[in-house]
Amino acid sequence: MTTTAQPTPVARTDKLLTIEAARGIAALLVAFFHGSHVVELAQPERGAPFGGFFGFGHAGVPFFFVLSGYIIYYIHHADLDRPGRLGSFVWKRATRIYPLYLVVMVLITAKYWFAGNLAWDYWVKSVLLLPQSQLPMLIQSWTLVHEVLFYALFGLAIWRVRVSRWVLLAWAILFCTARVVDLQLPAGLFGDTVRTLASPYNLLFLLGMGVAWVLRHRTIRFPRLLALAGGLAFLATGLVEDTGLYKSMAEHGLLPVVLYGVSSACIIIGLVAAEAAGNLRVGRIGGLLGALSYPLYLTHGIAISIAVEAARKLHYAGSGALLLTGAVAVACVAALVVHRCVEKPVARWLRNVWARRGAAPAFT
Repeated sequence: MTTTAQPTPVARTDKLLTIEAARGIAALLVAFFHGSHVVELAQPERGAPFGGFFGFGHAGVPFFFVLSGYIIYYIHHADLDRPGRLGSFVWKRATRIYPLYLVVMVLITAKYWFAGNLAWDYWVKSVLLLPQSQLPMLIQSWTLVHEVLFYALFGLAIWRVRVSRWVLLAWAILFCTARVVDLQLPAGLFGDTVRTLASPYNLLFLLGMGVAWVLRHRTIRFPRLLALAGGLAFLATGLVEDTGLYKSMAEHGLLPVVLYGVSSACIIIGLVAAEAAGNLRVGRIGGLLGALSYPLYLTHGIAISIAVEAARKLHYAGSGALLLTGAVAVACVAALVVHRCVEKPVARWLRNVWARRGAAPAFT
C-alpha cells in the first residue's frame, strides 16, 4: 500500500523573491502612473503616454497595503498580547519607514522653503505622517499615513489584545457608518484621523492579515494557478478602470479598492505558497526589485520630474511613451543609488544601535 504525500500549509517563509519581485512591480506601476501625468503635462498636445494604459497604476498601493498586512501579521502574530515585545515592534517599524522618508523630506522641505510657501503646521503633519485634510508635502506619503495608523493599531494588540478588539469593533462601526452617512467632522487632527480611519483602504491591511492566516493554516493546492488568476483579475480591474467606469476610485470608492485588494490577496497567497513549495523561482532580480521598491516609491516623483524637465530643455520632440519609459528608468537608477548609498548604510547603523541594546531585530 502506498501513500501520497499531502500538501501542507506554508509554515514559515523568509524573504521570498517572488514577493520581492511583485513588490518591485507594484512600485513600478505607481511610478508609471505618476510619470504619465508628468509627461502629459509636458506634452499636452500628445495626450497620455501609452494611450493612458497606466491610468490604473495607482493600484500598486492596494497591493502594498495587502502585502503589509500579510507581513506584519505573519512576522508578529506570536507577539500579540505580549507587552514586552512592543518596544522591538515599534523600533523595527519606525526604522523601516522614517529614516529614508526623512532624508527625502529634507529635499521636499528645501523646495517649499525656497519657493517661500512653507507652512509649519503643514510641515509638521507631513514629517510626522499625521492625518490631515490635504495631501502631504511628499504626495505619495499619504499611504504611509495609513501604514502608521495600522502599525499603531497592531502595536495596541501587542500591548493588550482585548483592548485592541474593542478598538477594532469601534473601527468597524465607524467604517460602516461612513458608508451610509456623510460624516460631518470638525477640521483638525481628530476629524482628519477619523476620516482616515473611515477610508476603505484600511480594509486591505485586514485582508493581508487574513492572507497570513490562510498561509499558516490552510493548504494551497494550485498556488501558481491562483497567482495567475489573481494577476489577471488585477489587470482586468485596471483595464476596466481605464475606461472610466471606476471614477469613484479617486474618492477612495469601496468597489475598486475591494477588487484590487482581493486580486492582490490571491497573487500573494499563490506566490508565497508556490515559492515555499519550490515550484516557482524568479532569480536574484526579484530581490533587487524588492530592495528598490521603497526608495523608488519615495523618490520617483523627484527623479521623473527632473528627467522630463531635462528633456524639455533639450527640446525633446519624441514620443511620450519613450519619454515616460526613459524617465522611469532614470528613477530606477536614482532609487538604486539611494538604496546603496543611503538606505542600506542607515539600516546597518540602526541595526548596530539596537544590537548594543540586546539582540538585533530582523529588518523586513
